[in-house]
Amino acid sequence: MTQRSGLVCVECGASVPELVRDYGKGNLRLAICSVCNAVADKYVEYERILLFLEVLLLKPQVYRHVLCNLPVPVSSRTTLKLFVILVMLDMNVKAYLVDRDAGVTFRSESMYKTPDTLQSATSGVRIGQFSLHLVCLALVENIIYFLSIFAIIWLDPFRRGWREKLSNGESGNNEVATRYASAISMCISSFGKLFALLTVIWEFHWSFIHGIGALVVVSNVLALQLLLGEGDPERAKSLHVVAVVVFGLVMRGAAQLVLYAMGNSVLFHVLV
Repeated sequence: MTQRSGLVCVECGASVPELVRDYGKGNLRLAICSVCNAVADKYVEYERILLFLEVLLLKPQVYRHVLCNLPVPVSSRTTLKLFVILVMLDMNVKAYLVDRDAGVTFRSESMYKTPDTLQSATSGVRIGQFSLHLVCLALVENIIYFLSIFAIIWLDPFRRGWREKLSNGESGNNEVATRYASAISMCISSFGKLFALLTVIWEFHWSFIHGIGALVVVSNVLALQLLLGEGDPERAKSLHVVAVVVFGLVMRGAAQLVLYAMGNSVLFHVLV
């Protein structure tokens, strides 16, 4: 099998020369990690749907596989597509809260509070306006959240050597680590927002959204901790990484408040 640099054992995080060993005559075996004596990466045999389910279950091993051991590194185009999907999922959450009139604060002159007669007369136009408005809000908030986290990682105020780790590819595959690793880890670890689609099928109390937000935050911390080499997340969460994610949440909340102060017609009481 062709060897590739940057491969890691998904169990312990140690570097490994290969994931699959070829003994000849079509006899292929999963490689064993020399450090922990476990299978280096069991996920090379998994279908993508199973990988996705493991991601939702917050398995650190699958995050190591996705960030470091994928046969074909995630491209910038794929990363952008993932981000667009996240924005649309966020828009769905906002539409749900507006429809339930829960977890939101409206201005008295908000376009969401027009008289019923006017809404029925211009329903098609209004729906288009509402959708575009919510998409724009979701886009702005997610951009600020992501950029705030990327900025803190790059500035490295805690002197953890994060910039050097990413630049040198110490956290995984060189090509991915130096270009898109932070964005990939944030996008993949935010897909807990898919659970918000359950609100289309069943009725939930609006506080259900807070549970989804907590899941996304924990996933973000897990992915960034693995990416930045801040220890084993199964044993303890890195307070430095937690601080980075909290900063992103604060900046996202501040963006909502600024937009509301500038005349935005609705303020949402959820951050993620």
